[in-house]
Amino acid sequence: MRKDFREALREVRKWKPVRDIFPSAGQRIEVMVTGKELFSEINSRVPSPDVIDYLREISSNLPRMSEMTIVVDDEVDFDRVVRTYRSYIAFSLKRSISELRSLTVKILSFLGVGAALLVTSYFLEGLTSRVVYDAVNIIGGFSVWEAADTFVFARAEKRRDVIAALRLYHAEWKTRDIS
Repeated sequence: MRKDFREALREVRKWKPVRDIFPSAGQRIEVMVTGKELFSEINSRVPSPDVIDYLREISSNLPRMSEMTIVVDDEVDFDRVVRTYRSYIAFSLKRSISELRSLTVKILSFLGVGAALLVTSYFLEGLTSRVVYDAVNIIGGFSVWEAADTFVFARAEKRRDVIAALRLYHAEWKTRDIS
């Protein structure tokens, strides 16, 4: 059982599934968008949420150095599709960058408050009751822990989202008959 598991892991590591699913030319991977309904049913000025989710999912799972080429059917208004999708991706990217900045401010705030409380607890050790000293020390420790947790997990996840959105924004767009 254990040997089969190791062999399966080796096989999966060697396998390049992205190349099997999406055609590629060098470092550029072609992503086909075969649907004709590329705009939302509710508001025809915004992209289809399904297509946006599809493109985001692919962009976030591509190998690090690869670039995207998005291919749409030649029966759609190509200029409108590119303009709308790029605008929407830029809007989403600006929001993600803003959230990344706010996470950085949150980290620095937690770190500053935590450090100040830990220093304060050091000076309170002999001056106040043990309960006040412990409470300030615990709150300071949790604040520093929250800063580390946010930095390691939340900020890293948001950073990956920004990188995927940038890859999507800089993707090359092409049109061809794919029906």
